Amino acid sequence: MAAHDILLESGTNEVEIADIILGNQHFGVNVVKIKEFVQYDRLTVTRPPGRHRSVQGVFLLRGKTVPLIDLNVHLSIKREKQAILQIVLITEFNGVVMGFVIDAVDRIHRVSWKDIQPLSAMLQAHSLPVTGSINIKSTEIMMLDLERIVGDIIPSAGFGVPVTNPKLIEVSVEEARKSYKLLFAEDSTTIRTHVTKALRAVGYIHIAGFENGQEAYNAIVALQKQAETEGRKINDFISLAILDIEMPQMDGLTLCKRIKTDLGLTSVPVIIFSSLITEQMALKCEKMGADGYTTKPSMDHLIELIDKHCFKKG
Repeated sequence: MAAHDILLESGTNEVEIADIILGNQHFGVNVVKIKEFVQYDRLTVTRPPGRHRSVQGVFLLRGKTVPLIDLNVHLSIKREKQAILQIVLITEFNGVVMGFVIDAVDRIHRVSWKDIQPLSAMLQAHSLPVTGSINIKSTEIMMLDLERIVGDIIPSAGFGVPVTNPKLIEVSVEEARKSYKLLFAEDSTTIRTHVTKALRAVGYIHIAGFENGQEAYNAIVALQKQAETEGRKINDFISLAILDIEMPQMDGLTLCKRIKTDLGLTSVPVIIFSSLITEQMALKCEKMGADGYTTKPSMDHLIELIDKHCFKKG
């Protein structure tokens, strides 16, 4: 069964989510990440020893080996009985194809990011692999953070200090980085923490982090007003913005468009940092006015882009 194939217009702040079922709970996955759904056949799965408890094994999909993660196991969801015919959700993000065992697919919903609510502080404290939730026809759908799940299972696919050794960085470059002010909008607390740590390790110490696009937009509007009041340039307050695409309240492409078009801040470079970067998504980034884009978790490339645009402005 092929995934839904309707392409949304960029900058509308809309997203299509697949409503998947685990046990008796509903979870949402951005359709952009989904390649297809296939029937789960346990007999085709190879189970290597020493694997993570959530990993069912690997299986062949049109000649390619695909890792298979059981989401019920990973999320510790208890079921009264196992679904007779489970489904494998085939995804592609961060340039990697993964398979996730689920119980069923309900339907595809087209919704606005503004209707997706960030996690409460209480749920954030439990560090759940969920980025937000939305209520559709009295059904609460939790938005799954698949990148976080893969990162928990395969640490090498996650975030860390960039490959570049800070000790080998020229002192002049590291000192120059300390003068720039970065704005970073990312809904995942884990990713926001790791990326901030990595950027600070190479000298970018002034980083304002926001958990959704709306909060970031409000902060930029306030800084623009402050710059106008004080008769200063906006770049004295924001050197560069780094935006994720998938965020509650306002997505990164919409935020980029509003920064560049609605606010007219063409002098503020915007870098899109997302697991969804593909050739097609890159074209959307350019259409929205982004100055650069790179896929997670390519920290070295992200730093290279930040250097390029900050130093050019500096």
